[in-house]
Amino acid sequence: MRSPSSDDGSVHDRLERYFVVSTLRCHDCGELHGRVRVGGETYAAADFAIDSLAEWRLEMNKEEAWIRTHRSAVREALGDFEDDWPETVAAVRDRLLE
Repeated sequence: MRSPSSDDGSVHDRLERYFVVSTLRCHDCGELHGRVRVGGETYAAADFAIDSLAEWRLEMNKEEAWIRTHRSAVREALGDFEDDWPETVAAVRDRLLE
């Protein structure tokens, strides 16, 4: 991934960013994690200028709108992420590409 704050990069960069940002919110308690480790790198919500759940939701909404706008390119790229992000890839296909 080029940089956590990149808004323009390739489809792969945008999807990877979306996947990392999605992991910042705990699936069990719903709160933001202090840090998450992904692929040997550690990320914090602050790396994405996120310091609240409201900001996390805004970021997710922005990225999900981008995914919907670029459906065709996203569909083509998702296969590259299935091994590392199977649940997130399935969620993108089910929620955002149908």
